Amino acid sequence: MTLFFALSCLVVGFLCGATSIGGILLIPAIQYSAGLSLPVAAGTALCSFFFTGMVGTWVHWRGGRLEKPLVIPQCAGALLFGCLGAFTKYIVGAVALNTILALFIIAAGVATLRPPHPMRSMQTEKGRARYLFFVGSFAGFMAGLTGMGGPILSIPLMIIMGFAPLTTVAAAQPFQLVACFSGTVGNIILDQINWQLALFSVAIQSAGLWTGVCLARRVDTSWLKVAISFLCVFTGIMMLFR
Repeated sequence: MTLFFALSCLVVGFLCGATSIGGILLIPAIQYSAGLSLPVAAGTALCSFFFTGMVGTWVHWRGGRLEKPLVIPQCAGALLFGCLGAFTKYIVGAVALNTILALFIIAAGVATLRPPHPMRSMQTEKGRARYLFFVGSFAGFMAGLTGMGGPILSIPLMIIMGFAPLTTVAAAQPFQLVACFSGTVGNIILDQINWQLALFSVAIQSAGLWTGVCLARRVDTSWLKVAISFLCVFTGIMMLFR
C-alpha cells in the first residue's frame, strides 16, 4: 500500500512538473491507501500541492520562465476565491458542481487543440489582466471546492486565448501555490487535512516534479499542447466516475 502511494506521488509530481496538470490522480490514491473520506483526501492533496507549488515556482523562476503580467492577476483571483471554494464544498456539497466542472474540463481540453481565438479585449494589457484575473478567480474557487491545484482549468483557458503552452505551464506553478494556500486555509479551519500523508507525499512529488520540468523544456510545444489536452480530458472523465 505504501509502495502504491509512493509511486502515485511520483507520477503525479512528474505530470505536474511537465504539464502542471495531473494532481487529481492523487486524490483516489490517498483514498485507496489510507481509507480517508473524499473531503479529507481532497484537502490533503490540495495541501501537498501548496508545497510542491513552491518547488515548481522556484524551478521556473530560476529558469527565467515566469512572466509577472501573467502570474500576478491569476494569483490575485486565486487568493480571493480559493478559500471561498473550500467553504462552499462544506456548505452545499460538491457532487453536482463536480459534474459540471468535469464536463467543463473535458470541453476546455478539447478546445486547446483548436487554433486560438483571442477576444478583442485581449489585445490590450488591461484586457489580458482582466481575463487572467477571471481565470485565477474561477480556477482558484474550483481548486478549493474539488481539491485540485487549479492549473487543470487555468492552463487550457490560457492556451485557448493564445498563450504559449510552456509559458502557461510555468505561470501555473505560482498560481497553484496561491490557490492551494487559500483553499488549504479553509480546509485547516474545517479540519479536513491528514498532515502526515500530505508531508510524506511532498518529498516524493518534488522528485517527480523536477524531472517533469526538465522534460517539458525539451518537448516541442505542439506535443505539450496534445499532452495537456489529453490530461484534461482524462481528468474530466475520472471526475465523472469518481
